[in-house]
Amino acid sequence: MERRYKNTQTHTLIMKLPTITKKTLDAKFVLCHWLDINSDASWMSLEKAKTSTPTICVSTGWLIKQDKNVHILCGDINFEDDGTLGDVGNVTVIPTINVIKKKVLKI
Repeated sequence: MERRYKNTQTHTLIMKLPTITKKTLDAKFVLCHWLDINSDASWMSLEKAKTSTPTICVSTGWLIKQDKNVHILCGDINFEDDGTLGDVGNVTVIPTINVIKKKVLKI
């Protein structure tokens, strides 16, 4: 699919939008709920401190690695001029033990 874009100086840029296929990036796009540490440096009663809980986080991205130790997601990808995968960015490394729910999203 070809798209035309105009920037603020009215120059037209014609680009072919890349297609993300299993051949391009062999990874599922997921919504991942996970537990993270929670800390509070303020003074509080012992009773209040004992009621502290971890924080539930939600991350989305391509699940580029999953094993017994880690789940690694990347939220951004870019492409070379020839349409092949360039780099990945916004990488989140979550200890597998912290993952509480994971859902594959169709994009």
